[in-house]
Amino acid sequence: VRILRYHSISNFRRHETNVRVDEFRKQMKFIREHYHPLPLDSLLDIILQGKELPPKAVMVTFDDGYKENFLKAFPILKEFNIPATFFLLSDFIGTSKILPHDREDDSRYNYLLSWDEVRTMQEQGISFGSHGSTHIRLTGEPLGEIGKELRDSKAKIEKETGQRVNSISYPFGTRNDFSEETKRLAASSGYLSGYTAMYGSNRSDSDLYELRRIGIESSDNGFTFRAKLNGALDILLLKETRMGVTLTRILNFVLGV
Repeated sequence: VRILRYHSISNFRRHETNVRVDEFRKQMKFIREHYHPLPLDSLLDIILQGKELPPKAVMVTFDDGYKENFLKAFPILKEFNIPATFFLLSDFIGTSKILPHDREDDSRYNYLLSWDEVRTMQEQGISFGSHGSTHIRLTGEPLGEIGKELRDSKAKIEKETGQRVNSISYPFGTRNDFSEETKRLAASSGYLSGYTAMYGSNRSDSDLYELRRIGIESSDNGFTFRAKLNGALDILLLKETRMGVTLTRILNFVLGV
């Protein structure tokens, strides 16, 4: 199964992880017509219970929880009946705080969701996981601080949504941004799975606390999007470091041209 990783869908947010609205709609239409979109939690059943995956299975996820996604992505997901999971930064949701890497951009397009917007999406089939409380790297900090980050975020999201949070998306998510200790802390905090930003697909024997995703960014066009889905760009498995992220974006740009 291939799990897609988005951040924001907007015509105005200026960031390499942002996808324009018209491109996102084309991508979701393509998935609906050629793939089998599944809710993220079904992966737990598939792996834990040894179920078979349907052919061409794909899952859609979003990190951070931008308000623009409620306005732009959510209607498109509903239009094509595609399930999705949003990994939320619990200390930013429902506030006017802007993430550090967005402070040079127009704040109007970089606010995060309100809890009412979260609940509205939840009522219509969107699920939610944790992206931590404050977006700190889950390595290099005292273990007590990392554990608190994981537990507090889970508890906050569960309180606001009334549903169990099974999954954590590690902030930044490269090989350097989580560790075996991070995975153990996630498990002891009550998470059943952990998601990375490392490129690749997942199988029935994949480590549930080191699941891979495929980042979709502004530099992707129809060709690179299809190639990421069908495996033609699996060379990007080399993308395990921050340098790999940069090289991948350069490759996307070259292929796009």
